[in-house]
Amino acid sequence: MKGIKKLLALALTGAVLMTSITECAFGNGKTSKAVVAVINGEKIPESLYRIYLWYTQQYFEQISGPGIWDMEIEGQKTGDLAKQRALESNILSVVANKKAEDLGIKISKEAKRAAKENAESFVKSNPEIIEIYGFNEGDIEQFLISTDIVSLVEEKLGENYMPQEEEIQKYIDENKSAYEEVTAKHVLIKTTDDNLNELPKEEQEAKRKLATEVLNKALAGEDMSELARTYSEDQGSLNQVTGVEDGEYTFKRGKMVKEFEDAAFNGEDGKVWPELVKTAYGYHIIKTEKHIPANEEVMRDEFIADARREFTNNEFNTMISNATVEKTELYDTISIIRESDRAEEMPETNTTTNE
Repeated sequence: MKGIKKLLALALTGAVLMTSITECAFGNGKTSKAVVAVINGEKIPESLYRIYLWYTQQYFEQISGPGIWDMEIEGQKTGDLAKQRALESNILSVVANKKAEDLGIKISKEAKRAAKENAESFVKSNPEIIEIYGFNEGDIEQFLISTDIVSLVEEKLGENYMPQEEEIQKYIDENKSAYEEVTAKHVLIKTTDDNLNELPKEEQEAKRKLATEVLNKALAGEDMSELARTYSEDQGSLNQVTGVEDGEYTFKRGKMVKEFEDAAFNGEDGKVWPELVKTAYGYHIIKTEKHIPANEEVMRDEFIADARREFTNNEFNTMISNATVEKTELYDTISIIRESDRAEEMPETNTTTNE
């Protein structure tokens, strides 16, 4: 269902747009071909719009639960937002289909067959959803095919776009430090209990003395792995299950507490930091093993991928903005089917059994 997620993500991006809504539910298992909107001259039947609205509703409720429909965003009802996002999904599918024609993109027979099979499976597995929300197997199939077309158009548009070399190099130069890594070994002498409550002062002083002794051993050239195994109270760096042992960590900036990070990155390869490093956890004895420079090829690839996503999103947003959309009066009568409405519309289950 990767295509569905892409379609939904695109439909939910951008500014929060709202439309008016009347609080009226739809159900009773009736699919309607009455027109909800006309997009670039293409009529959108109610039953097709219903599946976009249903899917958008699932997304909203996944974020905040069924109670989201009692909320407002900047003074506007969340139901209004969901309706608009569902309409934007419809608009996206229409403009993407036209763009696919312009680019010579055709959906494969395998993709069509998969859409048909998935639609059949959904109907068989979720008859109550079909009954309550009022869309059918054909609408689901069309919805799935549309998501595939959006993905294919997105891929093609991205392939045809390449950011300027100056942009790429500027990104690398400005963000290189965020991609650098360091490998460091350390010994932690804790000055807190397991709940991060500070130990009594006399215990803290004893810990500081022990940490000083370990630091002197490390500065004298004793093996940091052995010191970690003997003295360290950082179980995370000693846990062989995680693949990290002997007090060793490899990390990027922003992954450790600042004091630890600064000492590790500012230290010289193969050298022990000459002072105890105090953090909220206690005293650290740190040895910088090696600095790992940023992989500029990885940075380059990530920047290009992000730039292409931004480009295709902008292209889609432009196509959506330029689309001619006429909503019918029927659109205003449609609303989210809330949890209470679903309970009322749910078909009765026959619990009688024959002996």
